[in-house]
Amino acid sequence: MDFRNTPMPMLKRIRVAGWKSIKDQTIELTPFTVVIGANGCGKSNLLSLFKLLNVLFAATPGLRNYVGMSGYSDSLLHYGSRETPVAELELTFETEAGENRYFARWAAASGGSLIFTEERLEFSRPGSTGPQVVDLGAGHSETSLVRSAEDGNRTSAVVLKLLRSCRLFHFHDTSETSAVRRPCYIEANRFLYPDAGNLAAMLYLYQQRDPAAYRRITATVRQMVPDFEDFVLEPSQLNDREILLKWTHKGRPYEFGPHQLSDGSLRFIALATLFLQPEERLPLLIALDEPELGLHPAALEILAGMARAASLHAQVVLATQSSVFLDHFEPEDVVVVNSRDGASEFKRLSAEELAAWREEYSLGEIWEKNVIGGGPYG
Repeated sequence: MDFRNTPMPMLKRIRVAGWKSIKDQTIELTPFTVVIGANGCGKSNLLSLFKLLNVLFAATPGLRNYVGMSGYSDSLLHYGSRETPVAELELTFETEAGENRYFARWAAASGGSLIFTEERLEFSRPGSTGPQVVDLGAGHSETSLVRSAEDGNRTSAVVLKLLRSCRLFHFHDTSETSAVRRPCYIEANRFLYPDAGNLAAMLYLYQQRDPAAYRRITATVRQMVPDFEDFVLEPSQLNDREILLKWTHKGRPYEFGPHQLSDGSLRFIALATLFLQPEERLPLLIALDEPELGLHPAALEILAGMARAASLHAQVVLATQSSVFLDHFEPEDVVVVNSRDGASEFKRLSAEELAAWREEYSLGEIWEKNVIGGGPYG
């Protein structure tokens, strides 16, 4: 099941109900989507669904751990289990073969847990009279999809592959003890980790196996990190299974370590590695929450360009609160989130409706003027 040999699959639609601040919403996605809104409006709650997918459909499913670490069911259900005892998630993927749909319903259970009260798949071929349905049962505390795929069900295997390829990245933790600043296992190179904790291993892989991608990444980093010359990527001489993100300064023989990179520089390196990696290694969907944090304004244009270019080969979903960053996108890219009566509402912008405004103002300025909502006052 190599999706790269077919037209790019896409997560076309998300319907979510009873999840955190989202009472019941359907969000239509495109190959490139930018989500904007005020603090607390629900942007991060939407993106948290991709984190849920990352743990729910891992090799060892982790719904129970996710629920426990998130404050248990009352923190995940809309205004708690007393008001919203059930949450639903429906994901619709469009592929060359047809439309694949995953549906799950969870109910609050004892001990603050969630259990599946329904889990099923639907596959519809173009021109078919009705969908093929795979009933994955009810009453389980972890997904049944993984086992169904392992048992040889073709539809389950395809949908599992799609779901596992939707990945949320979060490069905010660049503290002194963060994983990205520590040595990592040199063979940890199947894909970039959500926190970029294996950044050195991925760059080493590209340096050794895909020099063109490596040159593309380093050339972009040089545009934004003053005096950066190149990475020094070698297995540790004390432990050849580990590698550290070291680098050199222009015109200086001294080797610097990851603790000698600023937070913004380190985040930009992670972003460049994510978006500029070889096309065949990109996940099907990249989700990022506020990727602009800590970056110089001049870096935002480059970041927007990298994200846009990557969206030709992988679906991209970004959430931002930066009007400067928003200026680099088009109205049809943007989904605005407002809070109405304590619930998140999602609406995609229309270029036609904003045509008159855009004759005089940038998209970021229109947002700041509260023309499109997404501000503290809706």
